[in-house]
Amino acid sequence: ANVMGPRAGTKEFIEGLKKRKFAKCQDVVVTAKGHELADLIDKTSFRQPFLVPSPEGLDLVVPPGSFTIRDVVDSVGKDRLVDVIDVQEQHDFKMSMADFFNWFYQEDRGNKIYNVLSLEISETRLSSTVVPPKPVRDLSLVNRCWPDESGHLSGEDCPEDDTRNKPEVLKFCLMSAGHSYTDFHIDFGGSSVWYHILWGEKIFYLIPPSDVNLDRYESWMESPDNLTEFLGDRCPGQVYQLRVTTGNTIVLPSGWIHAVYTPMDSLVFGGNFLHLHSVEMQIRIHEMEQRLATERRFQFPMFEKLHWYAAQLFLEQYQGDLDDQALPEFSHVESMRYLVQALARWYDKRRGSPYQAEYVPDNLTLPPRVLLRDFDRLIGQFYRVHCRRRGDSAGGKGAGNGGPKGGGIKLKIKRQPESKGSRKIVKHVIEQVDSITASSPKRNFDQRDSSATSSKQLHKYKKKPGKGLTAKKPNESSAAGKRRKTLSSSDNPVGINEGDSSASDEGIDVAKCTEDEQFYYPTVEDSDEARGSDKNWKPKSHSDKAKLREMRHPEQQQKLTTKPKSVASSHHNHQPSTAKQRLGKKLGLFKSSR
Repeated sequence: ANVMGPRAGTKEFIEGLKKRKFAKCQDVVVTAKGHELADLIDKTSFRQPFLVPSPEGLDLVVPPGSFTIRDVVDSVGKDRLVDVIDVQEQHDFKMSMADFFNWFYQEDRGNKIYNVLSLEISETRLSSTVVPPKPVRDLSLVNRCWPDESGHLSGEDCPEDDTRNKPEVLKFCLMSAGHSYTDFHIDFGGSSVWYHILWGEKIFYLIPPSDVNLDRYESWMESPDNLTEFLGDRCPGQVYQLRVTTGNTIVLPSGWIHAVYTPMDSLVFGGNFLHLHSVEMQIRIHEMEQRLATERRFQFPMFEKLHWYAAQLFLEQYQGDLDDQALPEFSHVESMRYLVQALARWYDKRRGSPYQAEYVPDNLTLPPRVLLRDFDRLIGQFYRVHCRRRGDSAGGKGAGNGGPKGGGIKLKIKRQPESKGSRKIVKHVIEQVDSITASSPKRNFDQRDSSATSSKQLHKYKKKPGKGLTAKKPNESSAAGKRRKTLSSSDNPVGINEGDSSASDEGIDVAKCTEDEQFYYPTVEDSDEARGSDKNWKPKSHSDKAKLREMRHPEQQQKLTTKPKSVASSHHNHQPSTAKQRLGKKLGLFKSSR
């Protein structure tokens, strides 16, 4: 059973917090120099917190260390209302900046401890004196894909609401009185956080966002006793203490559960940002907030709409010809797979509702359903190529065959029409050159079932001795057309590739026949008459050949009846010169002395 303790934020609680033992932060926190931060974030996919002791190399702009609360009031206005947290009561209320200033600088603050954490300064004069670290600015999805101030997105007109409602959460001014405490929480929408301590000190209690810990956190949030239960007791050995002092900057990844204690008065600049490294975690936290019925003011503004823009950004960035050296990282592909699934769920939920425009942008370059389809196909293709590239790197087929830097596969996105009766969206298309496999046939065969026999498909082809089968010219007479030969699908000795697109209608060789094969098969009209209803019939026995001879050459049969002498005597040394005579020889009608 969990032990109930003093209420979070009270003096008793703070005293107990100071006596607790926590794991060393060096096990999970990476200390880095400012110029190293961007590369480290990319290499680690931003899974660990970073501590930067000095702002050099961060391209960070903040006011000088002499900046005070009075200067903040002068910059944002004394009548500006802010949300102030009563630390001991753990609830918030509105207060003007002038009243907060008067309380902060009075000699006796009484029993109250106030903490201001939600003063967003983007629309104030103070904004010009604060510029977040460059790696943060580069990662932020709001900076990368939200419509800019000119009201345009990818060349399309952007509604005023989208520019006016831009999620401004990258610049906050945090003013905390000594002994302030913020209980365990995850920043809204699973957003990542940057903090710079202008003066003062903060102590962070960090819990990694494992599946187990996230379940524990959600269960703790649902508990009515969470103000008297320390979450760290549910995660033994997994609470890490990180002390941040004046001049330090920290960057926390998405989903990290953390509480913050402020030992002394502090002035901090920081902000929240979403990015592509942690799309899955961001969506998981957002959906957790929905389950916990979190007030909308405590959620990331325009969260769903921002991720529609992110999907469009990813699609536009990678669609088109692409070699395998420019593929996104596999972790990004995984994130995008999770994103397209979430967008499909959200769209199904919001579609047709009166609030659809609030969640789904109406200025996307593609309709939402089309964007989802194309986005899904692109992700599927990346999966295929990543697997293929891993196979190539292991020495598989295709490695080093003409690709860039000896590498392999060239991609081309093709849009395939969706088949009727199928809800499958993803069709993986990888275009490769293969001399054996031909594309779809372009010649215009008879409008019959594609499973028809070769004899039906090749009716338009005629035979020329020694030249195999060639396409019949359109202006041939019908009589000549009746003399064309065909091949039976049950026995195709020349192996014609029926789907060969290289065969045209202008006399191109389709196959080569041997001398015997050229004249073995009967003509179309003769074979149809001889076999009757049996479509696969062809002369095999001597009786069949005799029957065929009788049908084809009744005059010859009459001569044989009146002159019963040997055929050889009347046709001694006869060399058949015409196609019919050679066919007759093949069928045994003529016998040569040779």
